[in-house]
Amino acid sequence: MRTRRSLQKALAAGILAVSLAGCSATSAGTGTKSSSSPTAATAIPARNGPGVTADTITVVDNYYFEATAPVDKAVFDAYNAAGGIAGRKLVRADQVQPNVSATATQAEQDQAICLAYKQRKDRVFAVLNDVTGSVKLNSCLNEQGTVVQAWSGSVVDASMFQEAPFTVGPGALTNKRLATAWPALLKSTGFLQDTSKIAVVSDGVGDDDRVAASTFVPALAKAAGSTPRLFTYDTTSSDQKALQAQALSIVLKLKQAGIDRVVFFGSGSLGPIAITAAKQGLDARYAWPYSAIPAGNGVTPAMQEAVTGYAWSLTDFGVPAAAQQQLLASNPAAAKCLSILTKAHLDLAQNASTALRLCDALNLLKQAIEGSGSKYVNAQAFIAGVEKLDTFDSVTTFRSGFGPGRHDGALAMRKSAYQPSCKCFRYTGPNLPISG
Repeated sequence: MRTRRSLQKALAAGILAVSLAGCSATSAGTGTKSSSSPTAATAIPARNGPGVTADTITVVDNYYFEATAPVDKAVFDAYNAAGGIAGRKLVRADQVQPNVSATATQAEQDQAICLAYKQRKDRVFAVLNDVTGSVKLNSCLNEQGTVVQAWSGSVVDASMFQEAPFTVGPGALTNKRLATAWPALLKSTGFLQDTSKIAVVSDGVGDDDRVAASTFVPALAKAAGSTPRLFTYDTTSSDQKALQAQALSIVLKLKQAGIDRVVFFGSGSLGPIAITAAKQGLDARYAWPYSAIPAGNGVTPAMQEAVTGYAWSLTDFGVPAAAQQQLLASNPAAAKCLSILTKAHLDLAQNASTALRLCDALNLLKQAIEGSGSKYVNAQAFIAGVEKLDTFDSVTTFRSGFGPGRHDGALAMRKSAYQPSCKCFRYTGPNLPISG
């Protein structure tokens, strides 16, 4: 279920040696709005959903790679040995591989993927760890009765959970909630102190630019006492030379305007802006909506030290696995998940991130289905169960929970800062509540 654009983003992230978490994460288009958004009060049909039998539930792990196959097998085997979900064994199906042209548009790819899911013999009840973030695709899958879980740590369009109502994100955050809550947190943590000129750089993905202009900039202006300038870096382009020229143009404008604070907004690959800023010697401080900023490729230690990360995902790259595990030590669900790796003789440092994301997704699926109060396993039952979880013991976020009509689970973020001693980012300070 990986689209061309998501692969481009993943490749870009690999080149930059950074996860940025959201490189897998916002909408690739808009879908047709559903006639009604389901809530806990929605009637649950007296039938099972696609991919559900009396004995099995078929799911796809969309972050599955051949290299991580042993991790997936160990986790699925452990959950099945413990009884599966609602008395049914979990069956992992392969991702679909639709036959589309290399020049196919995003909309054409979405249509082909959705049709492939509908036509496959082993129908799928849930797509876990969605890395495409396409509103249109997820809406189409939801119409088939297939539920979707967004990748932990991702930013998704605010329209996602209205237009794709059977889509949730245990560690996801809508751009609208980020835009609403983040400015006050930037002020409370001192990022806006002694600043005179602020700029926001948005990523051109989905409706991030619209939300940046309509919600984030006004909220940031109120928190800072001055109106930020807004720039758009169109990360959706595949023309590398054009992207480099665009990044240079933005950085030179930032430098000419004497900007001393730059806030990145959205989930696209904004690393090239930081790289170009380092090369051009832009003397500013930066706020990044994830833990880390890439090392190498022109990003100097000085640039890294100028960055304050604001992350809600414990599985961000750049923060040492040991530091993540220390924060998860008091979380029984995390300890249980990591014990699966230990029993399977799999290296924790290499595989913890993959296992935790999968455990998070399966835990939510299990708690929602079994807590729905229905004997049937279908999309409506899943959502009914999700909306009852005002607290969800996530193993990938600092704090998570849901409620009627709110399907993005991230409830807290935490600052991170570069530490020269380990050449890495570490979380600093307490949890910062995300409102909305």
